[in-house]
Amino acid sequence: MHENPKEADENVPAHAESHLIDPNSLVSRVLRELYDSVQNEAIPDRFLDLLEKLDMAESAAKTVDSQ
Repeated sequence: MHENPKEADENVPAHAESHLIDPNSLVSRVLRELYDSVQNEAIPDRFLDLLEKLDMAESAAKTVDSQ
């Protein structure tokens, strides 16, 4: 066994270090992929219809308030 942890790191070949997975990097990468996939999804027609109805209701409310 190695008494000094630094010695253990020195004995690991450089190419072997690339196979070690940093959990934070993995989580970050998976979250980025998920965000990108959601961002590229089309907006459902039902949601667009609801937004249009909301816009019409807001316009009607402004018209009533201005009278």
